[in-house]
Amino acid sequence: MNPQVLIVGGGPCGLATALLLGKCGIRTVLMEKHPGISRHPKAMGVTRRTAEIYRQLGLLEKMQSGGLKSPCDAVATWSRNGLVGELLGSAPLEADDLQFSPCARFHCPQPHTEEVLFEAAKAEPTVEIRYGTRVTDFSQDENSVSVGFENTDGSTGTLSADFLVAADGDRSPTREKLGIPRVGPGELGKFLSVFFRAPYGERLTGRRALVANTIGSDFFEVFVTVNGDDLWLMHHFLDEGEKAEDYDAERSRALVVKASGLPDVKVEILGLSPWVLSPSLATQWRQGRIFLSGDAAARVSPSGGLGLNNGLQSVHNLAWKLAAVLKGSASRDLLDTYEAERLPAAKFTFENSSGNAEEIFSIVGAAFSGDWETARTLIAASRRAGAGLGQDFGILYESTAITPDGTEALRPTDPVNDYIPQGRPGGRAPHAWIDVDGQRLSTLDLLGREFVGLCGPDADIAKIASLASGPRVFKEDVDFTDPAGTWREIYGLSPKGGVLIRPDGYIAARLA
Repeated sequence: MNPQVLIVGGGPCGLATALLLGKCGIRTVLMEKHPGISRHPKAMGVTRRTAEIYRQLGLLEKMQSGGLKSPCDAVATWSRNGLVGELLGSAPLEADDLQFSPCARFHCPQPHTEEVLFEAAKAEPTVEIRYGTRVTDFSQDENSVSVGFENTDGSTGTLSADFLVAADGDRSPTREKLGIPRVGPGELGKFLSVFFRAPYGERLTGRRALVANTIGSDFFEVFVTVNGDDLWLMHHFLDEGEKAEDYDAERSRALVVKASGLPDVKVEILGLSPWVLSPSLATQWRQGRIFLSGDAAARVSPSGGLGLNNGLQSVHNLAWKLAAVLKGSASRDLLDTYEAERLPAAKFTFENSSGNAEEIFSIVGAAFSGDWETARTLIAASRRAGAGLGQDFGILYESTAITPDGTEALRPTDPVNDYIPQGRPGGRAPHAWIDVDGQRLSTLDLLGREFVGLCGPDADIAKIASLASGPRVFKEDVDFTDPAGTWREIYGLSPKGGVLIRPDGYIAARLA
């Protein structure tokens, strides 16, 4: 294949980029040095906004099928001396009311995420996925990007394309060679992630949690449920001078047994994976024809489970822009808006996740000093109990790909947890239920690979259509009806008004 886009890295962000480009008919080659998808369940939380992206791609039900076998009662619990020890407090898990989205949050282990994205991307005729292929070098000039690669059988080769997307992880060789610096607090700790099987779920009735924190006089361990039943991760902090290699399966099993407080339950170690807590943001997300994505662009603290979501939402922003430029419907200047829009969004997510991590450090510090009352107080006021609506839906973009309409953004007091739906350019297009040919749909269900116009019953369709190159325009009372009579109020439109919505679900322009 003579590719238009090369992707380095086959994790969720690389696979999602390939799929999104494939949906647009862009010839894409993805190269991943590992032989296949990850089998270690790293990232698992799926936010409502990411669920909307899966819904747009027709993958939501498949993703949800990899979720929890049993429902959880809390986002996080804190207990003393084991999973069933004294309960110090918890952050309740509240059901989403679907007021602001047709999608709810859910749990999906990374191997399942990658499997679903891989199968979908592989089915696109313009996408080629090469596992066991390591990029050894790259260069770019005014017209193209070239990479050298080596396959597992020792064969080598080169490929050229118009653009390259680097989704090659936190240690990104691409970012390093480009000389792009990162900002962040530095290394905050080294951890060993222990993947294991143990039927703890049946012992946790009434206190099942996505994350179970256990504290003893000489230990602190974090248990993360993988399937809500018998599959778990335990994140073990490595003390000064310790290395992940110091822990084999038996020593890791002993750690799990001790921290669980359930010595009679059989524990089977399935895998060990070291990781470093070192949140950071790349200061530049584009250099010439090369773009950073995923952890290569932004690595946020895992507290809150927002890292993968941030990465997927970023490539959702990038892919349609690459496709528009390659198809000739937009100039290369559009590509500058990727960094302009997503770097501030990632910074917001970075700060939110870092706040979650600081909360954990404070609780553990109080407990280790013997101040259990302070620990309980901090747990009771946990940030993790918030709705997170602003994090999901409230991020606003400002760039040349957005046409201001002169209005001021409505900003909630708590931008992380609260959200005010608005049809102002630069915001995510709000959800509203409408009827299309007798079928109840969300306004978000009208979005896809092209620009979409939504307009009132008295709007001039030509005016809306002139805002972009060949958008699909849906007119109220012609193409859809609004039984609840709310969609124009939510979007701030008169009967003559309309909005132009980009393929990534963000409002580009509004004629009120």
